[in-house]
Amino acid sequence: MKFGKYLESEQVPEWAKMYVDYSGLKHSIKLIAAAIANHNRQVPAERMSLIRRASSYLGYSSMQPSEIPFPPNAVHPGQPQCPNAQIGSSVAGTGPRQGLRSRMNSCASQCAEGSGCSHFGSIVSATPQIAMTMSAANSGKVAATPIELAQQANIKLPPSAYDTFTGGIRARQVTSSSSNVSAGEFKRKVTSRLPEEQAFFQQMEQELVKVNDFFRQKLVLFSTRLDNIKRQQEIYDEMLRSEIEEASPQFQLSQLGQLPSYNTKTNPNPFYSEPSVQLRAARSKIKRAILELYRGTDLLKNYRIMCYTAFIKALKKYQKTAGWCMGTDYFLNRVDTCYLATSDQLNIMATDLEDMYVAKYANGSRSKGMDKLRVTTTHNAGAHQGSVFRSGIMLGLSIPLVVRAIYEANLLSNEERVPYHRQLLQIYGSIFLVLGFLLLFSLNIQAWMRAHINYRFIFEIDPRDYLSAWQFLELSSLFFFIASIVIWVNFALHIDHGSYICIYVLIGVLVGLFLLPVKAVYWTSRWWLIRSLGRVLLSGLFRVEFRDFFLGDELCSLTYTFSMVLMLGCAGANDWTSLDDVCNTTQWWSNAALLMLPNVFRLLQCIRRYYDSGDAFPHLANGAKYTSTILTIWLATTNQIVGGSVWKPIWVASAILNSCFTSLWDLLMDWGLCEVKSKHRFLRSELKFEHAWVYYAAMVMDVALRFVWIMQISPTFFSFGHSVHRSTLSYIAAALEVIRRFVWNFFRVENEHVSNCGQFRATTDIPLPFRFEEQGSDSESVRNEFEHEYSSPPATANSTPRALVG
Repeated sequence: MKFGKYLESEQVPEWAKMYVDYSGLKHSIKLIAAAIANHNRQVPAERMSLIRRASSYLGYSSMQPSEIPFPPNAVHPGQPQCPNAQIGSSVAGTGPRQGLRSRMNSCASQCAEGSGCSHFGSIVSATPQIAMTMSAANSGKVAATPIELAQQANIKLPPSAYDTFTGGIRARQVTSSSSNVSAGEFKRKVTSRLPEEQAFFQQMEQELVKVNDFFRQKLVLFSTRLDNIKRQQEIYDEMLRSEIEEASPQFQLSQLGQLPSYNTKTNPNPFYSEPSVQLRAARSKIKRAILELYRGTDLLKNYRIMCYTAFIKALKKYQKTAGWCMGTDYFLNRVDTCYLATSDQLNIMATDLEDMYVAKYANGSRSKGMDKLRVTTTHNAGAHQGSVFRSGIMLGLSIPLVVRAIYEANLLSNEERVPYHRQLLQIYGSIFLVLGFLLLFSLNIQAWMRAHINYRFIFEIDPRDYLSAWQFLELSSLFFFIASIVIWVNFALHIDHGSYICIYVLIGVLVGLFLLPVKAVYWTSRWWLIRSLGRVLLSGLFRVEFRDFFLGDELCSLTYTFSMVLMLGCAGANDWTSLDDVCNTTQWWSNAALLMLPNVFRLLQCIRRYYDSGDAFPHLANGAKYTSTILTIWLATTNQIVGGSVWKPIWVASAILNSCFTSLWDLLMDWGLCEVKSKHRFLRSELKFEHAWVYYAAMVMDVALRFVWIMQISPTFFSFGHSVHRSTLSYIAAALEVIRRFVWNFFRVENEHVSNCGQFRATTDIPLPFRFEEQGSDSESVRNEFEHEYSSPPATANSTPRALVG
């Protein structure tokens, strides 16, 4: 893989703008090569190179220096040049032939001895034997460096000759200390170079300043976080020591200089069982903060290595193209001595975090602690072949089972034998709606990964333990396969009586498998989703994170499934008899309440966000959107129950306003499109997906599907004159809403990622438990503040960082 592609794939997505613009530097080097080619057009480059090489090594010249069509103070742009070589004038006391030969040999020897090109590795000196042994096939190729000369002469070089980075910065500084070029000398010499070369060095300087400033800024931020974590850990240790001593007045822990990480085996006080709830919560927060900060240091290490390597490779390409050793020397010294390359603070910080985590949270086991600290940035390329294979098998078996079951369910014989088959199909359909949505969500994940959208950071998923797109597909396929077997058994095996039991079996198996605390079926990911759904159900009691309102929006598109819960309860209460008459749930107010429920969750989240931030826009405006949706659902139910000519126009007017409001919010706020003065018309300046037409198609589809409720007004028109049951149209509308939400997911997460990139957020600032004063804070005041925080009702476990004074 070429370095440009590698840099793009391995860079931190949120910091992409702060990396070295390697592609821009390569473009500048191409411009330099084009300028050199245009400058040498009067004399064929290959012929001129052979003449100059022969005159250098064989000691004679068939062409006088005055005949070379270059300015008097300029040099052949493709020829290696060194700062100590006086180009353009003969050496005193020698003729033209001896002067040209001595100048060439001087440059070659300096490059070999380390004064110029040796920054790129140990290079053996080129001798006349290399030129004499060049084959006829390679004699026409211009070799700009001794390495190329050796390759053309079939001379094997040691690996160190090709080393560009692994030798280390300090080793390179030692070898090049004798050839450092001053800034004044460089500025005087660069003015005589080509304008394209001057632009290249100016761009290099801008990139170096940008990278240095960003690295220093992040280092200061991480250093401040580390200091706060250390102070929090000290307070926690002191409070834990006090609790252990208070458990038994006769037991004193003051003789211990440092409290070990607590567990039941290492507890020095037999009268003390475990820390209080408050201390356990504080310990969990400090632990998460250490893990997140260590991940940040890993990202910053990656940033430093990638940027440094980009500078080295860009200078190597320039040296190969233009061959000006002085410029290469000067900027290699600039890169080697900059803060990015010389600062040891990042390594010291990482070591401090490792020592703290191993001592406090890994019982002193370094191997165990490092296993927890290390982050696997990418899954193994071949690790998911099994997941893909199993998913394909399960989906391939599921589709025929579902098709066969639907065919059998609609046969007349089944209608006579199972009079409640329509209600069963509706309930099964609501389940398959959710399972199909999960399958589509795996495509969302795959698209985000391909577009380098950091969805794990956005959803606050542990980067050390997460599901890839293929693993998520496997889990979804498993649920889908189980449901397919049950529906096939229900309808295709001709069970005459009691077939409704299958639906209860299916729900029990799916819910049980989802909640089963067994690590074999991706338990950590399932537990993350269980906790996230719990936060949605308790909306308003916690500070709202992205995953909370994202899941709330997903539930808003699954209201059809919510309404089927009422259908299932009614059928069970009436022993699955006379369901058409008894269980017409569309005429029930309780059905409207279930349809409103996800929107109520989102409304409460908007109110909580306004309460926490104090920003009326966009939070209260977003709450007004969900209020309009709740009002529209209530009016639609009133129209169905009350009827008449009054409520229908009111409902239609409300639905139109709600669809327009939600469509505009999708495009402007959720997707961040329709920017003014955007380089992409009606879109935004920064797009993560390749093709702009995808955005235009999604905009049209989103608006169109927001008006899908129109099918309920004229069922005959939308069924093309055929008699279609209203419940069938309702299911089609629900399926279209799932598809709309599937498309909405792509651009909503992309917009959040673009926002994170704009603010360079790649790590989470974990809220710390203790608040302390800088001057003279004692443990008792800290304990009182800490207990007050945890005794206040809502949102303690997921609160944002409180202001740390000092």
